[in-house]
Amino acid sequence: MEYTVELEKEEIKGNKEIAYILLKSKVPYFVDTDVKVEESTVSITSIIKESYTDFDYVKTLILEEKLRYLINLSEVYTGVENTNYTYNFDTNSVVFTRDGLPLLVHRGIVNQVYPYEKITYDKFLQIYKAMSVALLDDKADYEKLVNGGLEFYKGNLLGEYIANLNTLDEVVEKFSEEYKEEKAKNLESYSRITKKRMNFLKFGFISTAALAVILGGTVGYMSFVTVGNKNKLLDIRLSFINKDYSNVIKTSEKVDSKSLSQDDKYIVAYSVIQSEPLSAKQKEQLLKINNQSNSDYLRYWVLIGQAKIDEAIDVASFLDDPQLLMYGLTKKIDEVQRDPNLSSEKRTEQLNNYKTKLEELKKKYVPTDENAEKKSDKK
Repeated sequence: MEYTVELEKEEIKGNKEIAYILLKSKVPYFVDTDVKVEESTVSITSIIKESYTDFDYVKTLILEEKLRYLINLSEVYTGVENTNYTYNFDTNSVVFTRDGLPLLVHRGIVNQVYPYEKITYDKFLQIYKAMSVALLDDKADYEKLVNGGLEFYKGNLLGEYIANLNTLDEVVEKFSEEYKEEKAKNLESYSRITKKRMNFLKFGFISTAALAVILGGTVGYMSFVTVGNKNKLLDIRLSFINKDYSNVIKTSEKVDSKSLSQDDKYIVAYSVIQSEPLSAKQKEQLLKINNQSNSDYLRYWVLIGQAKIDEAIDVASFLDDPQLLMYGLTKKIDEVQRDPNLSSEKRTEQLNNYKTKLEELKKKYVPTDENAEKKSDKK
């Protein structure tokens, strides 16, 4: 299932390339999104997996599960508050994973993509309480509750109590208390396993133990690596959203530059250029990159940010880009000068080598004042 919003290009404010990247990035509390850019329009498609459930499904669950879902839903506000993302928040704009984790269907970006402004705390609380009461009481009408009926609600006792609370923390605290009570009650009522069943479980455990030992190391390692990389990429994207370019660079230091997606290469490259000691004019020119730029060109800047200067110089040579080569050699000279492990003799030797290469490139590609004057006279 897909949910598509079509916008005119003019409706996307500021740097459109960055907006497209942010819209497509995988981030917590949002479903995956695809962006299709046409000549004059932009289609934003939210991808709703078949495994996701909606508000109506949660209504059919037992009270313990309803409370668990609501506690999870409360985390949306703080989870998204410190990002540049905005969202619609109502019963039709939230879905849940199999584990009961909430995902927002439509995302916007502050001052760039509708909705342009963040939801306020009071508005979130009002909607959240209306959702909660509507889940706890099948007879309650969400639309009426959210449009002013909440303060007059009478019916479910827990719902009445929640409707009169003034903060999100108070609501969640009450839900947590009720959840623990419901869980204990249900465990006592439904978790009596017969002796025969216990014996069967023991047999199953013993029969799979050997296999678990054999596979555990490999699977555990692979899971650790996969989860670690995903967490790093997530941190990179969230830092970029918050314009924390130094943390983007720091987090990407040990990530294989070749394994980064095109979008992530762009994110890191953009952050590196923003953080490098370049002139305003140089940055203005270099920041014209986008997620459609040459992959190796973006990777060059990723490697610069990772302080892998030799690899960056190799990429610049492959691209046959003298400007990148010269910048890489400048960084290499700085690296050699700062390397405490080099002897004085070795340092001098390497510095002379790199400085000679740099001067050769400058003579060939950087116009001297005299040459510049000659060109000016010809004009």
